[in-house]
Amino acid sequence: MSHDSLNERRLALEEQFFAKHDAELVAKLKVSAAQQATKAELQKLTGIANAQLLDVLASLNVGGAATLVMSLFPIVEVAWADGVVDAKERAIIDALAKAMGVDEKSPAHHYLDTWLKEKPEPKWHDLWAAYTKELSSKLSSSDRELLKATVLDRARSVAEISGGFLGLAFRVSKAEQTVLDKLAAAFG
Repeated sequence: MSHDSLNERRLALEEQFFAKHDAELVAKLKVSAAQQATKAELQKLTGIANAQLLDVLASLNVGGAATLVMSLFPIVEVAWADGVVDAKERAIIDALAKAMGVDEKSPAHHYLDTWLKEKPEPKWHDLWAAYTKELSSKLSSSDRELLKATVLDRARSVAEISGGFLGLAFRVSKAEQTVLDKLAAAFG
């Protein structure tokens, strides 16, 4: 092989290497830009400035729907309190999600379906509690109390749906009450 053909082959290989490397770099930059945009969107929607929390929320890849995902978590956590989600709990959770504006084809609904099939890991409660604490710190005391009442009322409605004696009275199990207390504690 001549020196020119070796040089041409070397240049072609270098171009191929750098083209692949550049494509990977461009893909990484696009992902990073999308996450930064999502973080900015989440910060606008929630007022949360905690970069670490925004990173975690952005990594869910659901954009502003992360606020809906975080709104859905408490009702799912209460439903799983006794170890199983029954048909009545599923029905009220579906109704609550619909009332909250969760479209069946949305990423938030995907999380909801996943959580109703398989109990969420404890790290989800930690993420929700951090989200709630940070969000609550941005609200006035009256808005914080309204948010707390809304979240706990939704969660309590799930807890009460399967309870009661002969359908005459609402009753919340000890396990469900423990979850409700844990949810309330996140608001401070």
